[in-house]
Amino acid sequence: MRGGAGLLLLGAATCLLGAVLGVLAWTGQDAARADWEARTEDGRPADAPQELTRLSLPAQGADFFVWEGATKKNLLFGPVHVSESAAPGGNGNCIIAAHRDTHFRILREVRKDEPIVVEHGGHVFRYRITGLHIVSAADKTYYRPTTGPTLTLVTCYPFVYVGRAPKRFIVQAELLTPAS
Repeated sequence: MRGGAGLLLLGAATCLLGAVLGVLAWTGQDAARADWEARTEDGRPADAPQELTRLSLPAQGADFFVWEGATKKNLLFGPVHVSESAAPGGNGNCIIAAHRDTHFRILREVRKDEPIVVEHGGHVFRYRITGLHIVSAADKTYYRPTTGPTLTLVTCYPFVYVGRAPKRFIVQAELLTPAS
């Protein structure tokens, strides 16, 4: 009887923790959205500070606000820009990462040739997905600098997995249009 009650309590605590983390994840996005919309006038791109970035996946009807710096805290609130990578729209490899069980769960629906739109620093950058890859968690080749403007989205894989996922799901995209 004792063992069953303990397991029940552990299960309830795990569910509660998951709910709290889920609320944090979407609350951070709501706060960023309010800040973004306060800076946007007449439908033009937001005149936002450099660190505020919006990532949109039009084919999936999804958009996210990206936090600067890949810290554990920032990952709780949404996708993060890896600071050591190129800036969005910049020459080189811009890397954005997020958890597979919250914000980047949607990546399982993306397909090659679909668009990705990034708004950053008052500019709009349009990308096209060129590749979808599943790699070992130890494989860091997607972190390498690129010669042209590239966007790399990274999340853990498989999408449904308990514990540390052994692989990474990589979405790579090329810049189609210069800043507008």
